[in-house]
Amino acid sequence: MESFRSNPFRPGAGRVPPELAGRDVILGQVAGVMEQVIEASEGDRPIVISGLRGVGKTVLLNEFVRNATESRRWIAVKVEAIAGGSLRKTLAQALHLELRKLATPGEQIRDQVARLLRVFRSFQLTVDPAGTYSFGFTVEAMPGRADTGDFERDILDLFEELGLTARDLGMGVLVAIDELQDAPKTDLNGLNVALHTLGQAPRPVPIVFIGAGLPSLPSVLADATSYAERLYDYRHLGLLNDAETTTALTKPAEARGVEWEESALVAARRAIGGYPYFAQACGKHVWDARAVPDRITDDDARVGIELARDEVDRGLYQSRWDRATPAQRDMMKAMAKDKDRPSAIQDLVQRTGKSRTSDLSVSRNELIKNGHIYSPDRGYVAFTVPGMADFIARKHSD
Repeated sequence: MESFRSNPFRPGAGRVPPELAGRDVILGQVAGVMEQVIEASEGDRPIVISGLRGVGKTVLLNEFVRNATESRRWIAVKVEAIAGGSLRKTLAQALHLELRKLATPGEQIRDQVARLLRVFRSFQLTVDPAGTYSFGFTVEAMPGRADTGDFERDILDLFEELGLTARDLGMGVLVAIDELQDAPKTDLNGLNVALHTLGQAPRPVPIVFIGAGLPSLPSVLADATSYAERLYDYRHLGLLNDAETTTALTKPAEARGVEWEESALVAARRAIGGYPYFAQACGKHVWDARAVPDRITDDDARVGIELARDEVDRGLYQSRWDRATPAQRDMMKAMAKDKDRPSAIQDLVQRTGKSRTSDLSVSRNELIKNGHIYSPDRGYVAFTVPGMADFIARKHSD
């Protein structure tokens, strides 16, 4: 019976849940794009996935990279953009590890990737002039390729060489960047230009680019380069509907011989509100709270929901609240009155007792910079984390 008792739910940032409910369509679509790229040895339109925190963007990126790696037909890297950091440096470190593995099998493969390694070395030396990261054998940089120090030109050279080498090897290239909205504007512009140039080739090299970030990411990319709104295939990842939430809760349980009572499911769905991150926390605690091995009752759900809410309050919401200044908290409390709807800046001015919209500019900009809120439209702001308004109403309302 032990196999029926182990907890199948996996709360936590970026952890793959036992059931990717509600994500079948996008998983299948991206898998189809990747298959087509391999078959045609030709690149496709870059993809951008946006959504609130905790809806599964990172999980999807991890799945795409894992599937690519397991197929052994891809040079695949996933990185995370960091506010104030450099995409050049982040990509150089990740690609070094991937190319090192690619060049390891023997002399024949090493000869096929020799030119790519030299171009990458040129790119790498603009980040690490001392050449700290080696391949275990001598690789000389290729003058005139990916060595200008200009990200736009160098990343284009590197992507072209990656794609051409992958084509020769019968492979494709997958580049996945998480939290893309945090990358410097100049890097985003360079990335946009490089991907645009690659896509205009008569036969684009077999590269699949997937970026992920907050709902503001499409506008951030367009702000960096105006044509970005037409460059990417934009996909929005939203909350789960009732049927998808039910699947996320019941399928893992059924696989271990455990059945949810309908009243327990109703209570769990109401508490979860379609939020995938909370669904895993709720599932975990409800599972641990059940009184009998093969059934989850209304009482189990009630106990588990409260434990899950307490855990998420302390770990997700309270940490964000604690990092905010008093002025920022006042603004967030004013936003919480709109619950899950975007808040008009004009309304927040009135609620906080300010005189002008400019009086909230510092708090607004810092909250956006710290990833607590985003601007879904001009003159509006909204929380990046579902349930934040409810937390504030429960814990910090006047």
